[in-house]
Amino acid sequence: MGLLAQDRHKYIMEQLRSNGRIKVSDVARNLAVTEVTIRRDLSALEKNGLLKKTYGGAVLSGPAELQNSPSCRKTRNLSAKKAIGRLAATLIEDGDNIYLEAGSTCNEIIPYLCDKKNLTIIVNSINLMSRLHELTQHKIIVTGGQYRPETMDMIGLAAEATIQQLGGFIAFTSADDITVDSGISGADIATVSFTKQVLMRASKAVFVGTRHKFDKAALYKIADLDQISCIVTDSRPSDIWLETAREKNIKLLYQE
Repeated sequence: MGLLAQDRHKYIMEQLRSNGRIKVSDVARNLAVTEVTIRRDLSALEKNGLLKKTYGGAVLSGPAELQNSPSCRKTRNLSAKKAIGRLAATLIEDGDNIYLEAGSTCNEIIPYLCDKKNLTIIVNSINLMSRLHELTQHKIIVTGGQYRPETMDMIGLAAEATIQQLGGFIAFTSADDITVDSGISGADIATVSFTKQVLMRASKAVFVGTRHKFDKAALYKIADLDQISCIVTDSRPSDIWLETAREKNIKLLYQE
């Protein structure tokens, strides 16, 4: 006997609060019900103002800027992001130059930089700076640029001009999504433009992201997988990813 509607609704809302979005096919498979049933559930929840249906899935209802704010993103998949942060920090050696993207996953790398020495850390995020300013043993470079209060980052021509003057750094980026065929991608064109500049100047690029970012392509392409040296995630990727990583000589780090 399948789950009652109220139990399905509770599961759907828990997944949305945790991940920010869901796919009908994933929920139907996890709950062992038909996709028609899940679509009917989403319609009911949308009528109550709890979510907004999208093509093939749903997102939380409410202002997009609130859903994507740093404070909201930090609470999603927090334990997974902490695990990624710990693994990603193992790639950083004393004296390295690194770039940390203005995202909640890169934010979880910062606690593991306390024991490192003489790093140069490049950021375009006020949110990350609120934690980095206490690490006085490191040099911090802030890009400047147009400040966006909803994401607490800086983008635009001034930020890109700063990056173009730098090089020889390891770039940690989480982007929005990653797929075998399309590489990494993003939904915000200004962020995508800036990230492209970062990866062009980096000596090495590391993708850090939870497993829910895998196998979904966002609208704007950032880079092919060939530009990525390492992928860090919170659980074992699929066999297709393991095979692709071997073929492209990409290092895979994940929580066992």
